[in-house]
Amino acid sequence: MRLVLAALATALALAGCQTVPFGPAAPPQPPPPQGPQIQPAPQPRVQQQEVTPRQRAEVHADLAAGYYERGQMDVALEELGIAEKLDATYPRIYNLYGLVYTVMGELPRAETNFRRALELAPNDSEARHNWGWYLCTHGRARESIAEFEAAIRNPLYRTPEVALVNAGKCSAAIGDTAAADQYFRRALQLRPNDPTAAYNLALLGYKSQRVPEARALMRIVMQQTTPPPEALFLGMCVERRLGDAQAEQSYALQLRNRYPDSAEARAIGPGACE
Repeated sequence: MRLVLAALATALALAGCQTVPFGPAAPPQPPPPQGPQIQPAPQPRVQQQEVTPRQRAEVHADLAAGYYERGQMDVALEELGIAEKLDATYPRIYNLYGLVYTVMGELPRAETNFRRALELAPNDSEARHNWGWYLCTHGRARESIAEFEAAIRNPLYRTPEVALVNAGKCSAAIGDTAAADQYFRRALQLRPNDPTAAYNLALLGYKSQRVPEARALMRIVMQQTTPPPEALFLGMCVERRLGDAQAEQSYALQLRNRYPDSAEARAIGPGACE
């Protein structure tokens, strides 16, 4: 980590007082045509810029996020502890703490940290979404909808379709299928090939006797490289309802071959779709 921070300090020193944007580097430019060479004019000495505690905290939070995604919760907590000591006002630290403690089953700590993240950054859509998903998956689905809506309203939120899909799932969980239907449709408007939104809307359509619509939506779902077993099972049931035995058998065969030990594969039979 000392090497990482040292590298960051060096990069900032070279950049001087300029702000380096995050994102992919510009593509390399081809060399200029050969010809007379002109030596560049000497540049004034650039004053070295010190790395701030916030910048160092961001590095450790990024590392913690990576360890969280790899399932290394103990190391993620270590990195978050370092980040918190560097800058205890950086909201992302507490959002990540909330995620880590949720996975570890330490729910009071998770809730405390999600709330702290939102105290520091009330308009942070990522924190709003994560807090909403926590509520939805821990018996408080009705409370979660407002959090998803707050995330969606932020015009700077980069993935509103994710919050829309989860708002739809949580609406369906409390029996509000009309709201769920609208959330899934809005997600598909933003991202027409979103397989998760398409699957959930197809499931609602199948249950509401809109079977031809469910079949059309399943075409989007099946564009995935590896459709999950529940999607293959739904596709089988849609085709059974429509009377297409060949298409039904195709879904069933994929389900048996790809997920032979799944509950969906074991359920294949005459009354599977009842």
